[in-house]
Amino acid sequence: MRNSIVWRLGLIFCLLFFYSDMGFAEEKKLTALEIMKRVDEANMTMDQTSTVTMHLIDELGSRRKVETYRLHKHYGGKDGFDSKSIFFTEFPPDAKGIGFLIWDYAIEEKPDDLWLYLPALRSVRRMTTRGQHDAFMGSDLTFADMGDRRLDEDDHHIFFDGMCRQLKEPCYVIESVPKEQDSPYGKKRFFISKKDEIARKIEFYDRNMNPLKIQLIIWQRIEDILVWKRSEIINVQTRHRTIFEISGVKINAGLRDALFTDRTLVRGKPS
Repeated sequence: MRNSIVWRLGLIFCLLFFYSDMGFAEEKKLTALEIMKRVDEANMTMDQTSTVTMHLIDELGSRRKVETYRLHKHYGGKDGFDSKSIFFTEFPPDAKGIGFLIWDYAIEEKPDDLWLYLPALRSVRRMTTRGQHDAFMGSDLTFADMGDRRLDEDDHHIFFDGMCRQLKEPCYVIESVPKEQDSPYGKKRFFISKKDEIARKIEFYDRNMNPLKIQLIIWQRIEDILVWKRSEIINVQTRHRTIFEISGVKINAGLRDALFTDRTLVRGKPS
């Protein structure tokens, strides 16, 4: 009788170990692209408004503040769009009214569109693809970085899977190599929390595969959706850094398509 009980307990233990191991193996089978898709879905909202405050800090410690109001809408492929974003500069006073409009396409090989509005000239200028790699308002992110990048624009692979010392938690490290030849980056490394399926750190490398900049992201949960709260970008080559602070976030407010046009840039921030 006792041997029977011991045998059954041993069998139960083996089965538990087997299924536990199967679950772990299933997790390991995720491809890099599947992991990146989960990251996209983890912080996806229909639309979002927020105030984006940037603190620009040079290598000597001098600071400059730029504040913008941002509207963002996710399309998920509808009408060929991935997302649209519009920014209105509110501070400093001499930049007030400057606006940016970004259309991110869901169509492969179709470059994003970006427009710049200069109130002093009362004119909207469409930026070239090369111009989209310029610094956004003097920050350490480019105009292209401020939009949504399609997953098919990069080749992805798993660089590391395990306990990340930098995050102090289990994570994936995904390397993404851009397919386009004119990208300012040779690759990016995304440090993705397995718990929340969000990127907490991004490493950028230049075309020569030298470290270029590091981005650290702190997230906040609003209505069960994870959105940025604070992000710091450090350019390791120039020693310049930018701190982004996100406040006044409102999600899924039902933003109209008509807001994301060059006419809105000229009219200014919606009331």
